[in-house]
Amino acid sequence: MGYSAITTPDTYMAAYSAVPIKVYSTEWNTQENFKYLINLCWDTITISSITTASYGNNAYTKLTVASSIDYEIGDSVFLEDVLNSNQFTGYYNVQAVPNSTSILIDLITGLQTNTSGNKLSKVIKWKLNPDPDGYGKLDLSNVLKDKVSDVLTGQSVNYALAYDGEDTRFCYTLFCGSEKNYVFEFEDNVFSGGSVGFYNSNILSLSGVPFQVGDLITITQDQVGWSYTDNFFSSGSVGFTGSTQHSFLAGQTITVTGQETNPYYNGITTILSANTYALITNKSFQSASPVEPGIIYGIPRPEYNATALITEIFTSVTYGVVIITNIPYATASVVIPGSIQYANGIITTSPNELKITGSCVFNAHINRPDYSLTAYDPYVIQNRSYSGNNISTLLSGDTCYRIEPSTIGFLLTHQDASNYADGMSYMFYNSSGSLLGLAYIVKPTNSQDFYSPLGLDQFAASNYVNYTNTFTGYSGNVASYTMNTYNSAGSPVQSSNKICFKLNTDCSMYEVFNIMWKDRYGSYISYPFIYMSRKNIESDRKTYYKQEGNWNDDTFQYYDYDRGETNFYTQSKNSYVVNSGWLYQFETELMEDLMQSTDVYLQTPDNRLYPCMINDTSVELFKEINEQIFSYTFNLRVAFNEFRF
Repeated sequence: MGYSAITTPDTYMAAYSAVPIKVYSTEWNTQENFKYLINLCWDTITISSITTASYGNNAYTKLTVASSIDYEIGDSVFLEDVLNSNQFTGYYNVQAVPNSTSILIDLITGLQTNTSGNKLSKVIKWKLNPDPDGYGKLDLSNVLKDKVSDVLTGQSVNYALAYDGEDTRFCYTLFCGSEKNYVFEFEDNVFSGGSVGFYNSNILSLSGVPFQVGDLITITQDQVGWSYTDNFFSSGSVGFTGSTQHSFLAGQTITVTGQETNPYYNGITTILSANTYALITNKSFQSASPVEPGIIYGIPRPEYNATALITEIFTSVTYGVVIITNIPYATASVVIPGSIQYANGIITTSPNELKITGSCVFNAHINRPDYSLTAYDPYVIQNRSYSGNNISTLLSGDTCYRIEPSTIGFLLTHQDASNYADGMSYMFYNSSGSLLGLAYIVKPTNSQDFYSPLGLDQFAASNYVNYTNTFTGYSGNVASYTMNTYNSAGSPVQSSNKICFKLNTDCSMYEVFNIMWKDRYGSYISYPFIYMSRKNIESDRKTYYKQEGNWNDDTFQYYDYDRGETNFYTQSKNSYVVNSGWLYQFETELMEDLMQSTDVYLQTPDNRLYPCMINDTSVELFKEINEQIFSYTFNLRVAFNEFRF
């Protein structure tokens, strides 16, 4: 038996791109009804103790852990029972949650020994048929993308905060295995204490062999072939002789092959008599023929095709795995291979044949031309030169992007478990390119992933720390600045690439709108639209007619303020047309990403953010040698409606 992962997810991958796994087992075409099992596990807890508990007049297994857990009734869970040779490894359901540190699962047997240290996880299970080549193939992304956040925050946004980005990654473990109608292929039978056993010398361990003492099994011996050299006449019947011993007996049914002169001799027949090297059949002799060897097939005696009980199962240096039954041993015979299965057709589940740990996915997308298993590695800050680490954003460190002082945005930082980013560092420059000062913002406490404010006004309102010079003393002279993650707050050391921003110097006659959107790597970046903009209001009204006039007095009359047609419901929404102004060629990549983003916000001139939708279904993105010769217009509508009744 052999189980291997041909393709495994990388340590760091984009959840909105393919996350493939490909597995292979040598059993795929030797075991009946074989299927691959892929188990996605997360929220893993280590079990402190396991006891039996009653709940609702039923006996269950109670698992206790050291710290608080968030499991709920009905959760599907996966128990990794490594301390009992995976005897109880498998799938269970949470039946009750007595308190914050214990749960009850529907494991009725209970674990009595070697319990402390086993692990329990939430689980999603896939069952895959082998493809024509025997492989199991699965793209995990469709499920994994739902485990990471697609929005900036679930709470009111404070634009000056560095946000914890804990829901921007999802880490998991994969348990790979299989299920089948287990078949034990044996090589021959063996004598043991008056009973017959069956062995396979190629299987050296009981691991992976599900049979246990007391199981009811079905034994099926293979047909074997005896090579004969010629036929002969014997008292009117045809016989066959050979140079090797056979174990067929009188009265046994056999199948003859290989006769050409007298094909009548071929086929199913019965043995009339037999000795060590010859046998005579009940078919009549026809005529003499040339020497015509062939093969006779049958089940040699003694025959053990039967249903039996396993009385012992063990491993032997000579025989490998040996299964002893309650069938009495008969006599020695030629080698007779065959197979053993459960008599009641039990499906054998082996969910932990291969374990893959340490993988995480992030709220990002890799474009297909750039896709690879390791494409997302650079966007996770790791223990390497800062030139190998990128902040998780589409923005490149090779250029300087235009920005307004009031622009709102958030750059996302992912880092591995060793935490090589303690926060975001900002370096400010004047119009001559001279350094004015350096300051930094410390990441949220105990945060692994975090968002950092992008705009200058955002930074000024944040809890920043001055490192060289005082920001308030030079803030009015800032013409550009860079952002990069740092390690060690006491003496910030660069740990990622730098992202550069240049304050927009265009003198706009119009109110400035910004569009902020989630880029394909998870950051919320923004671009100023500085040219003429237009605002429209779309509305939908429902009206009714009421009876007109005053009927309260004896004299009927009309009042000037009376109305017959009356609005009882209006629905309205704002839409905007914004223009970018002249763009550099490299900025068209931003427009392309904006068009594809699923999370877009409009920042109005009064610095309020409104979730919005892009109405444009296509935009032509020009690319020419000459830069700053194109502008882009976008039609947006606010993503919520106003209602009045």
